[in-house]
Amino acid sequence: MKLIFIHGAQQQGFDAQGLQNHWLNIFKLGLDHLDVQVPFQNLNLAFPYYGDLIHQHRLAQLDTPLDAFMPQAWQDWHLPYLQNPEPQQIDQDRKLIPLLAKHHEELSLTSRLYLFSHLAKDHVLREFVMLLNKFPKLHENMLHRYILEVYLYLANPDFMNDVHQRVIQSFDEDEEYIIVAHSLGTVIAYNLLQQLSKKVKIKRFITLASPLAFRVVQSRLNRPTEQLEALQGDWHNFYSHEDYLTTFPLDHSFFNFQPSIINQGISTFAHKPHEIVGYLQHPLVVQSIIESICPNEALRLDPEQAS
Repeated sequence: MKLIFIHGAQQQGFDAQGLQNHWLNIFKLGLDHLDVQVPFQNLNLAFPYYGDLIHQHRLAQLDTPLDAFMPQAWQDWHLPYLQNPEPQQIDQDRKLIPLLAKHHEELSLTSRLYLFSHLAKDHVLREFVMLLNKFPKLHENMLHRYILEVYLYLANPDFMNDVHQRVIQSFDEDEEYIIVAHSLGTVIAYNLLQQLSKKVKIKRFITLASPLAFRVVQSRLNRPTEQLEALQGDWHNFYSHEDYLTTFPLDHSFFNFQPSIINQGISTFAHKPHEIVGYLQHPLVVQSIIESICPNEALRLDPEQAS
């Protein structure tokens, strides 16, 4: 069994070996917490790194306004957890004051979304503003970069192809795999699952902090009418209630597979809710990995230990 880790966005600060070590150190913490011994020296592991590709492709986009990468149909941003929203009010203590048209100072992302939503009277865009209001500590620059990189991957065929070619080198036919993907990596992995030969046997697909629930992401995905051929096992999706980007499960109506996706809500660090550090050491995530690569060790876990 070969374990493949597929990282997410915002990892350009690491080189390939540094990021792999970072993931393995987090995973080891989770194993130590559960008192599980995994022979890492014998572990068949691949860690395809594409952080340098993100950097290369972003260079040409730095002078392009955010709006060029944002979806033109704002209904695509409909948030699943607000499908039946209770009446909500924007925090009046932080009421935004419109600027005169001749003032050329750039508005913040929150201000632009708030003003656009009132001008367009777009209910869905207001929901997106409510997301910012729901998580007041959400850093706008982080959200800006996250949206940009996910949307850049989906909207840029050259970037997508370069990333796919980098990741697909980790796969060989007639071998069994478990894929653990985080954030943007979950979108990349999902796309690759539709391209891999059925001779590549994916025994378990684990997604962490996935943006696949966003409609703007789904609108650019190929929606298979049948089960993903390469996925011959189950799909576990872990999302965090503290994670402002993935605070809801994947919708079975879009991902209509058998067996159904197993959505599991977990808790991550409040100050780093979306980062891999809160996901990869979680007992339920660790258990879902070792069940496939070290089934004998997984049998040692009692229900309380893994919950």
